[in-house]
Amino acid sequence: MTRHRPSLYEAAGQAMLRAAVHTAEPAMPSWPNTAAPTGEWRAWLRTVWSDTAFQRAVSQASPHLADQAQAIIDGRTPKVRRMRRAALSTARYAIRYARRSTPYGLFAGVAPLGFAQTTSVRIGDEHQSVARPEPTGLEEMLTAWESDAARMADVEVCVNNLIRQRDQHIHVPSEGDAAFRLTLNPALRLVLDLARSPIGYRQLSDKLAAEFPDVSATARDRLLGELLRVRLLRSSLRAPATVADPTEVLPPAARVRAAGLPTARDLRLDADVRLPEGVLTEVETAATVLARLASHPTGTPTWQRWIERFSERYGEHHMVPVDVATDPDRGVGFPDGFLTASEPPRPMSRRDRRLLELAGTAAVEGSRTVALTGTMIEELQAAAGDKPHGLAPHLELAAQLHASSVPALDRGDFRLRVLTVSRSAGSMTGRFWHLFPGTETTYATLPKVDPTAELAQLSFHAGRVHADLLTRAPQALPRVVSVGEFRHPAPNVLFPRDLSVAAADGRPQLVETATGKPLELLAPTAVNFLWNNYTPPMARFLGEISRAASPQVTWFDWGAAWALPFTPALTYRRTILTTARWKIRSRALPARTASLHQWTEQLLAWRARFRVPEQVLLAEDDQQLPLDLTRDVDLDLLRAHLDASPIGIATLHDAPPPDADGWIGGRAHSIVVPLARRS
Repeated sequence: MTRHRPSLYEAAGQAMLRAAVHTAEPAMPSWPNTAAPTGEWRAWLRTVWSDTAFQRAVSQASPHLADQAQAIIDGRTPKVRRMRRAALSTARYAIRYARRSTPYGLFAGVAPLGFAQTTSVRIGDEHQSVARPEPTGLEEMLTAWESDAARMADVEVCVNNLIRQRDQHIHVPSEGDAAFRLTLNPALRLVLDLARSPIGYRQLSDKLAAEFPDVSATARDRLLGELLRVRLLRSSLRAPATVADPTEVLPPAARVRAAGLPTARDLRLDADVRLPEGVLTEVETAATVLARLASHPTGTPTWQRWIERFSERYGEHHMVPVDVATDPDRGVGFPDGFLTASEPPRPMSRRDRRLLELAGTAAVEGSRTVALTGTMIEELQAAAGDKPHGLAPHLELAAQLHASSVPALDRGDFRLRVLTVSRSAGSMTGRFWHLFPGTETTYATLPKVDPTAELAQLSFHAGRVHADLLTRAPQALPRVVSVGEFRHPAPNVLFPRDLSVAAADGRPQLVETATGKPLELLAPTAVNFLWNNYTPPMARFLGEISRAASPQVTWFDWGAAWALPFTPALTYRRTILTTARWKIRSRALPARTASLHQWTEQLLAWRARFRVPEQVLLAEDDQQLPLDLTRDVDLDLLRAHLDASPIGIATLHDAPPPDADGWIGGRAHSIVVPLARRS
């Protein structure tokens, strides 16, 4: 019988299993030392590359590395330095091949996950690979197509709704956080007027010809081609983000061309896994505790400052068009850090002091883990400051499930290790909805901050071309808010120009201007909004504003204690809320000219002082690479990471125990569970 445990959240939507396809690394011989001749590097690569399944997975993920490796094996690359770099890259892939569950190409995939009275696990070999064009190659093809006036004759175009006018210039977002600045001349003014809604390329060219008869057809085509290249115009060749396969909207000739491009692959695992309901109870409990421990119970300082500026300028209940509110000249602009990655230093809080005390005590006592109690949670919750207005309405939690066997799991002998918590349901699972048709429909009934608000889907292109597929998810809700895309106006489509912002009781609200109806947006995208060069500021603004004054539930935030060289693991009941973490600086180790042996000796001394285990996870952004600090290849990978780090820091986390994946046959895995606030 599953014990009932009060929680603030319950499962909603389709849970997913993420798992590695393979359970063993390719055979790796002894790692050559830094002074090894070319023959040793070639022999090492030849041995690893002889694993055909591994070679196929790497070739699909990184054709460039595959070409490099083959050139070295064939003797066409004589430089040792280049060989070592290729070997290090291959070693990274070899480690992630069987030891990391993040879905990626042919390395790891996803499957629906269920919950039942007892555990059942079936994983077969008939995995299904779904291919779509690799975004960079498709971008190059579409850019070439859009530069050809003859091919574009029957294509429609429209003005990118992300453009901004300042003085006599138009600013157009480009790759990352860059932008083009164009002078607002008569021809450009006419284009902006005519293409406000979709218009045929030929029709637009003809109207330009009628208005400017002295301009040649070649010059007109050059102008339109340039406006397409800099993204002031968006063409119908570019599918909106609610289209999972971007080739679906292409004309037949373009689709044939796209079929020959390199592909990106998503893997639907041949798996049927059901976990005991006690695991779901633990997931709901973990979400509840993390919500109570949120460092910003009434919204981040960035959003609080924006809300104050907005309220001071416009007062309560005054509807301000979104494009006006976010304009620094006409309104209050975007919140700090939306345009450039910056966050003003925050004062030391009571919560920071309590966590510094907790971490310092653990370090002095030599304890790697601190078990939280109900009293400790209440103290940290009170130290965070203001009482929250309410709960975040929904989120997703990703975790590893540690159990040595299926019987152990069924009798409740397991640990849940939280990996991350996303801002909303669908953030991690949405990009896989196309693999499980119908899954997206369950998200239409998610709760909202404002019960009277309508839930709509946010659709936008990633700010970086290579991340395009991370923002693509089938349409799950009746209405869409489209940012920076080509779309025809329709009753179920809203654009930023159709939206306004208001504030009441310290809470901002997004509303449909024509009706005054509140809106809240669901953004089923795997792109982290904090990576502001991957997310257009307008998309982030619209995606966050409705929840800006709600608790920001994320993985556990150590606050000022992040600066410490060590923080302990925090556990609650059977959940590891955050793992033990160490930071090492490159200056604490020998310089690059030292041998790997000398470097390793110093690392060993550091490990002894800080009680760092042999098995760790090297954190790289939001990914973690398992390392064995007794193995030369892993040590060289850590050293290469430190050498390449602009700040000279490596962050290491405690690794799971060796038998953590026993219940699933030793397969690296994680689970993702969408959760909604209990009514």
